[in-house]
Formats: sequence, structure tokens, C-alpha cells
Amino acid sequence: MPTATPPRPRWPRRLARFVAAVLLVLTVAAGALWAVLRIALMPAAGEWATEIGRGPFTLRAGVPQLVWLATTPWIGERLHGVRIATRAGPVTLGWEPSSTRSPAPALVLHCEPCTVPLPAGLGQAALTLPAAQLTLARALTGQNDQALDGLLMLGAHALAPDSAPPLLITHWRARRAGAGWAVQLQAAEHPLRDWLALLAPQLPELARARIDGTLALSADLQLPERTLQLSPRLTGVAVQGLGTEAWANLRSSCGPRVAVDARGWLTRAVLAAEDQRFYEHPGYDMEELLATLHTNQQRGAIARGGSTITQQLAKLMVTGGERTLARKLREWLYAVEMEQTLGKARILQLYLQLAPWGQTAEGHLVCGADAAARHHFKVPARRLTPRQAITLAAMLRNPLREAERWAAEGSVDRDRLVWIADQIRGVPVRQRRALAARWRAEREVAGALPVDAAAQLAGGEHPHAMQANQPVAAQLTQAAPRIP
Repeated sequence: MPTATPPRPRWPRRLARFVAAVLLVLTVAAGALWAVLRIALMPAAGEWATEIGRGPFTLRAGVPQLVWLATTPWIGERLHGVRIATRAGPVTLGWEPSSTRSPAPALVLHCEPCTVPLPAGLGQAALTLPAAQLTLARALTGQNDQALDGLLMLGAHALAPDSAPPLLITHWRARRAGAGWAVQLQAAEHPLRDWLALLAPQLPELARARIDGTLALSADLQLPERTLQLSPRLTGVAVQGLGTEAWANLRSSCGPRVAVDARGWLTRAVLAAEDQRFYEHPGYDMEELLATLHTNQQRGAIARGGSTITQQLAKLMVTGGERTLARKLREWLYAVEMEQTLGKARILQLYLQLAPWGQTAEGHLVCGADAAARHHFKVPARRLTPRQAITLAAMLRNPLREAERWAAEGSVDRDRLVWIADQIRGVPVRQRRALAARWRAEREVAGALPVDAAAQLAGGEHPHAMQANQPVAAQLTQAAPRIP
């Protein structure tokens, strides 16, 4: 009689069905969550965006939505201790419950060291800070728009309770604007020395000079464009200990010391070209510096400089021409002290005795106004005509390039010549206007001239101007009034 086969247990089949059902539910839930995240984080057209995730799970997300989400307590608490790689460097996230320092719960971002990108107008791409810490807390504007506020602490070296205090603490506030955030920052008065130690800790002058004064700062930053507007307020600025008083009797290697008439055409043309508020500023021109920052940010490169004649003298004497923030700060320190130790008259004479004006055919530097007048016009500086004086002043913007153009074409940048002639002050108005009008006329006909006639446009001022090509001179005579 055959043996009966025992029935198979049903629980494995039921378990398999249960696992399959759970997996199906999880898959559907994950898909739904992924869809919700894609919708919630999807950037609007033109909005500041980034990519998160890896491989097939990469998601393009709007940065403002990510930040707003990360500052909610139920997510922020779970980010505590997370370390992420960023362009600024490794950033450690933290969560700070409400406290006296931060009334609302705040997300904390800490990097050490921290590389901060800089606008184009500051001369270098980025600044490396020893440490930086940013707190972000949610806020609402009067119109119930999304906003953030918090503290920015610079120079804080660790999150540990016994860490060194930060050098600077500033308050900031951000609101949604356009594609990203409009950020406003308010830094109360801090000692200038602290600012310098933070921005350029290796400055040799920090160890030798006494630096007095305070700096308060308001800033408006648009993200992600990184356009920056600054409103600094300096108080009680003074610098001592750099030794600039010894320059009062300096003997230059440029040649014999030749005084240039402080009220003559050359001096006035140089002031018009390089530093129109020379007699008004304390060694630096804050209005010009801020205008330079704005222009360079718009161009995305160094399109203009904001240095005063005093700063240019510091560059010639000490700092050199390297385009870094540290060099600009050194230049600023020497300029402040020079104004206090030398005075305007001596600073101006030193600059005119040391400024570069191109090179000789043998490659030797032409420096000093008298040497430049003799090299380019074969006369001493005191005998320069108004036209020659303005031509020399126009060369200072880029001495090597303009001197080469002068030697080859018989004229420097005519747009620059017209601009200086219009700006120069303290000279007869009729004469100044006639000069500007003549250069405008030359500019109109310059494009139609053969190369070998370029020197004629200097109106005989260039030592190598040719005597031929009379029709060119006739055109200019008709187009512009005679210069008195």
C-alpha cells in the first residue's frame, strides 16, 4: 500500500508573497518619494541650481529650496555631524537649538580652512581663511517671504567649547530674490588690525607697524551672481613704524633730482589722469575704490585701477605690481603713513621723479618726468608744451605699451588724450578745449590714414614726425581750432 506524501507547508509561500508585497510597497513609496523630491526641489526657470546624488539617482535641485529644507528642525537635526566636500573646502554641518545667541534653531556650517571666492575687482580669485562658521536660521519677512538670518564668524578655529574666539563676528540676513538670494551683511566696528590679520595674516607690516583705527562694513551680495556692493566706514585711521619719513630726502636711481613745477601743465595733466582728488583724500580714495570694484565686477576682470598717486608711489617704492589682495593692503598701509610723514607736496614730487615712462631702445627704464620729457620730446620737463605734457600723462596708464605706440605711430591712445584734456583743471579753459577738440579731430581721421602718415597726427610734436603728407595737416587745421 503506497505511502501518503505529507502536504507541503504553506508558510514559505505566504512569506514570499508577504516579502513581495512589502518590496512592492517600498518600491512604490520610494518612487513616490523620489517624485515628490523632484517636484519639491525642481528649480524654476533660471533659478540657482545644483546636482545632488550619484549615477541614476542624480537629482537637479534648486539651491534655495535645498537650503530652506535643510533648515527645518526634522532635517537639520539629522544633518548634525555630517561632513561634505565643497568648493570652499570640507564643511562640517551642525544643528544648534534655540539659544541666547540664536533665538531660532539654526543650521551650522563650519569649514577649517575655508576658501572664499572673491569678486573680480579685488585682484585675486579667492581668499583662504583659517576658519569660518555660518549659522542659518529661518525667518519670515513682512510679506511672509522666505528669509534667513544668522551670524558669520571668521577666524573661529574649531567647534569645541575651548576653541579660540573668532576674530570677527558679523550679522547677516538673506531673502529670496530673483534666481537666488539677496544677502545683507552688517559688520560692527572692529579694529583695523583684526581685519588685516584675517585677510592677510602674513603681512610683514603687522609685526612692525602700529595700526590704529576701526572699520565698520555694510555689504550687499547677490547669489549666485556673486555681485558685491560694499559700504565701508573707516574711523581714526593712522599708521606708524614703516619708516616712510626717511623718504623725505630720498635720492632716486632714475637720475638727478629735478623738481617739477607743481602748478605747471605736466603736473596738472598727471593729476587729471591719475588722481583727480589727490589734494582731498588721506592717501586712498574710497569713492574711486568702490567705483573700481563695481566696474571690474561688471567686466569680470581688472578693467581699471583705483590706486591714488600715493598708493602708486608705495607700489614703486616697496610693494611691486603683483595683483593680490595682500599687495593692495600693504600699498594702502604705506600710503596712509606717507600722507602723515611726507605731506602732499613731497609725495607728488617723489612720484614725478620715480614714475616709469617706458624704455629706451637699449631696454633701459625711462623713469622720472624730466627723463621722460628728454627721451620722448628732446626737451627738459620745464619746457614741455601743453600737448606734450598731456601726452606724457596719458602714457602713465600703461607706460610700456603707450611708449611703444608713441614711437611707432606718433600718438598715444587718442581717447585717453581727449579724456585728460577734458578733465585737466587750473589751466586756461580755451586752451584746454582747443586741445581736446584737436585730438577729437585727429581721432576722426586716424582710421583713414596710411601707416607711414601716423606721425603727422602729432601735429609736429613728435620728434620723428614727417614733413610730408600735407593733406593730413590741412584736414586737421579745418577740423579743429588753433591751440593758443
